[in-house]
Amino acid sequence: MEAVTLLLGAALFIIAVLFLLPADKRKAKIARLVNKLHGPTQYPIFGTALPFLFIKRNETFKYITENHNTFRPIFRSWNGSVPNIHLLRPEDVEVILKSSDHLEKGHFYRLLHPWLGTGLLTSTGQKWHTHRKMITPTFHFSILDSFVEVFSDKSEILVSKLQKEVGSQGFNIYPYITKCALDIICETAMGTSTHAQDERGSDYVKAVYDLSEIIVNRIFRPWLHYDFIFRLSALGKRSDQCLGVLHGFTNKVIQERKALLSNVSSKPSFPQTEEDISISGRKRRKAFLDLLLEASNDGIRLTDEELREEVDTFMFEVQKSLRNM
Repeated sequence: MEAVTLLLGAALFIIAVLFLLPADKRKAKIARLVNKLHGPTQYPIFGTALPFLFIKRNETFKYITENHNTFRPIFRSWNGSVPNIHLLRPEDVEVILKSSDHLEKGHFYRLLHPWLGTGLLTSTGQKWHTHRKMITPTFHFSILDSFVEVFSDKSEILVSKLQKEVGSQGFNIYPYITKCALDIICETAMGTSTHAQDERGSDYVKAVYDLSEIIVNRIFRPWLHYDFIFRLSALGKRSDQCLGVLHGFTNKVIQERKALLSNVSSKPSFPQTEEDISISGRKRRKAFLDLLLEASNDGIRLTDEELREEVDTFMFEVQKSLRNM
């Protein structure tokens, strides 16, 4: 116990030093400008993130909404030593989005790199432009239409799962919807089923849930922004386990899909509008991953690592959307 106490004390001391050391002139100027805006109460070390440590996870969105209503249309917050400017009017957002000068991703995107690498969500510059050009055709309506049968099949499973709630006074529908959505997105993105709605579940599905939650917790705990502290924490260790599952699963699927495509005697050129292609005499739909494997931009194809980044990014974006429901 004494060793744990000493380690914790040392960690807190390091955190305090990192946050309280005098900032350089540029950072000090930015801090002064940011603090001209109003916003939630700011605390030493934690910034305005301190309340997030004491509210329940399911109350987070409510608290954020209350801040928006209180301080709109523009206000500042501090996540530790990282400032954030919140814009709530479309005309203010337009000024930023129309700018060609500020294209770098924000500080917190760095926390996604272990999982997503530098895929479409986290990349910038030429890599972002090249990948965007290659990925856009994969969302053609004719391709999306081919998966209506998947939507129908997974929705029927959802309905059967909801049958047990008939007659109840009320229940939380969120877990049912998210599992159905994950079943759909795994089959349409990777061409494989994870059986998220079955009782057996999937290690991959659990890892998606857990790692998403870890990232959210890390964002609101400024001391965990430092990688060396995060790796020593229980969240850091669980994060490594989840990454092993997620990357291992995606890499395995990539190799399987590449092997299947290599067996096609005559493969049509990309992009295509046909609903199905035939592999080994068996009809199947073209998943997002299949389309990426066939796609190229000026003869440049995605590497296995880049394929994994884009598929993982696709999965993360869907999970993030579900969490904001």
